[in-house]
Amino acid sequence: MFRIGIATWNFDGDDLGAKLRAFAEMGYTAASINGRLLDSLSDRDQAEASRIMDECDLVLTVHSGLVKTDSPLDETAALMRAERAVKWHKSTGRIVCSSYDTPTARIAEGVSRRDPEPILGIMEELLSLFAGTGIRVLLEDCPTDPEHVRYLKGWTDRYPHVGILVDLGHMNLRLREPRHDPQPLKPGAVEAYLKGIPWEIVELHVHSNDGSGDQHAPPYAPNADLVTAARVLREIGFDGISTIELVPGWCGMPSDEIIPACRRSLECWSDLL
Repeated sequence: MFRIGIATWNFDGDDLGAKLRAFAEMGYTAASINGRLLDSLSDRDQAEASRIMDECDLVLTVHSGLVKTDSPLDETAALMRAERAVKWHKSTGRIVCSSYDTPTARIAEGVSRRDPEPILGIMEELLSLFAGTGIRVLLEDCPTDPEHVRYLKGWTDRYPHVGILVDLGHMNLRLREPRHDPQPLKPGAVEAYLKGIPWEIVELHVHSNDGSGDQHAPPYAPNADLVTAARVLREIGFDGISTIELVPGWCGMPSDEIIPACRRSLECWSDLL
């Protein structure tokens, strides 16, 4: 299912139907919503969004959150969102996956790593809830190292619908030594990272930055090596959903450039992949 979508939550307005139609008219074939929007969506708005998805042949991914820095896990909200997504999918068949952030743990001054241990219990519940529905369940950027694999050993056997969401903009920061160094990545770093991921890559978050911080700039902006990333993804047979994740305010994009950037981002990533 090769489709390119866009993260709708980074643009002004709460009218999901209007956003879906506008992005479909640009040529997008998928869209992503977050947990906040799913929580606030009325039954009427959901029905309208479903109608537009059918009319425009769009599919939907849900980025459900779950983890906030220094905040307790809201497991009840996570399960309620999952139940709503399952019910919505049963009526439309258009929800592809539900993704979840992995918490980070500080391991040294200025250094942190992904730590799935705090969410293992709720993820087991979510995986059981989504089992047999046709919706894939994804962790963002996890597992990507041996410690993650140790925590998650056996998950792909028990839960064949589990997978990973790989954020290419975050990859560009994570692979730098020292962190936030704007110099080019070491040769082979992107290949090793993507080819070393042990689970199926079901969704991508696609954006760029200059190496100094998480700017969520368009994929054609420097200096994330998305040319190499796209080549490696083709080599490993990626056939999932690419979600363009622009944040205009973070990358200093003027308001009159936002719509052209959305169009150009679609064209850029489509040409690369």
